Amino acid sequence: MYDRTFGTDWDGLEREEAVERAFALGVAAEIGRGQPAELDRVLEAFDSAYDRSLVELAYDEGRTKALEAAAEAGADDPQAVWDELVDGGGAPRVAPVSAALPGALTELSLTKRPREGPPSSLEFPSMLRK
Repeated sequence: MYDRTFGTDWDGLEREEAVERAFALGVAAEIGRGQPAELDRVLEAFDSAYDRSLVELAYDEGRTKALEAAAEAGADDPQAVWDELVDGGGAPRVAPVSAALPGALTELSLTKRPREGPPSSLEFPSMLRK
């Protein structure tokens, strides 16, 4: 499933693509189609511990979501779990690590308008306002 959707002949990955692949690898691992060597390759694509930890979080989230989806469906159909969590283009149908990403990277903060006025740290304390 993972091979058909993503392929394994890549040389470099951006962070977002690595997170999506890691999520899908987590789903695949939970439904019995794990590829630990591919996960290692995705992890090795990054030098920073921060990026590697995001990849690991996405992998764990994929495993968790697959376990939940299999329990809710009550069926042992790996393809149904895969289709529920990963679309045909490889994008996760749920946010892979939304709780783990800093506020600036979450999809909710990308749609918010910037605050008007100075940052709250530059405002006068309430006792100095009339």
